[in-house]
Parts: sequence; structure tokens; C-alpha cells
Amino acid sequence: PWSGDSVRQMSCTPQEFRRSLVQAFGDAVSETPNGLLLAGDEATLHFALSEQQPLRIAALQLSALRVEISVSAGDDAAARRLLSQVDRATLRGGG
Repeated sequence: PWSGDSVRQMSCTPQEFRRSLVQAFGDAVSETPNGLLLAGDEATLHFALSEQQPLRIAALQLSALRVEISVSAGDDAAARRLLSQVDRATLRGGG
């Protein structure tokens, strides 16, 4: 499907990203040498994680994480549904 061409920039650490996935998907999340694997019912996604230089705004410092998403199993529609669930699970509040 769209393997390899989906990249997200997130304001979290790899540990925070993993924690969000585990809270939402439990044992379906496993670690790989360079990231995380999420095995859904109809698709499997791999998240290659790369910490970036933190973003500084005055005294505020925000974590920066590059997340490259690839499809390991499943068709395009199933992978997009699973990724939509991931997006909801990793949302943060703002105000």
C-alpha cells in the first residue's frame, strides 16, 4: 500500500509514544530494533522512531520525534483504519 511514505513529526519521546500505543492496544504492541510494531486484526504497522533535536521556544523545550510509518501486513484500507486508531490514541490535549 503506502508503505514507506508516511512520516509524522510528534512532540513526544519514544517512551511516551510507546506508552500511548500500549495503553490503547496492549499486547498488540511489540518492540523492534528501531521502533515499534503494532499487530492489528487486519493490518500490521511498523513505526520507526528517531529522536530529533528538541524544539525550544524561549524557556520552553518540547521533545521532537520523527515517526516513519510502514505497512508490514494488510491492505491499504485496513492499514488506514488502524492508523486512524493510532492517531486517536496519541492525541494530546491543548488549550
